[in-house]
Amino acid sequence: MAIRQRARIGEVKDSFQDWNLLHKSVVVLIVSFFAGIVYNAVNVIDGAFLFEEEATLPYSTEAIWPWIYDAQRRPDWQAYVIDSTPYTGDPQEAESTRLIFWQKGYDRWHAIERTSEVVQERLYSTYQESDTDRRWLRVELVPVGPCETRVRIEETIFPLDYEERFWFFRHRDEAQERLEISLGALDRWLESKAGSCDAG
Repeated sequence: MAIRQRARIGEVKDSFQDWNLLHKSVVVLIVSFFAGIVYNAVNVIDGAFLFEEEATLPYSTEAIWPWIYDAQRRPDWQAYVIDSTPYTGDPQEAESTRLIFWQKGYDRWHAIERTSEVVQERLYSTYQESDTDRRWLRVELVPVGPCETRVRIEETIFPLDYEERFWFFRHRDEAQERLEISLGALDRWLESKAGSCDAG
């Protein structure tokens, strides 16, 4: 009788033998979740976020260049930029400054932008500072042919508030999409204003 009861207890234990594996899996999942939070928290202490986008447009660098630096034309193609007002110097010269006005939905803000590096018809690089973030913009024009230019936009964003940096992963796709929209708008404006490029 005692032997039979022991056998029954053994059978009951066998039917729950993989509970130990389930508990381990849950613990590993919880530890991974908190390790991810700690990693993100440490990673964004003084980290910035880099976004890149490029496209080959059927226009010469000479046709594209004025749209890149000109204060009046930038709001036409650069997403969320609604106005750009020159402050000091010529926008296509290093150390010149301007006021940039942004709008995203109902949020509006402005920033002071300084041109940090210029190579005529090849490179335009700026540094921008506002109450909410710091941004570095770099636009490269690489001739591919007489009527083809590879346009590469690189933007680095550093939110000043640590909490904004911690939760920035929620806005990464939106920031990347903004560069895609900008390149698409630049292409459309060039099509309507510059016309077709004549390779001859």
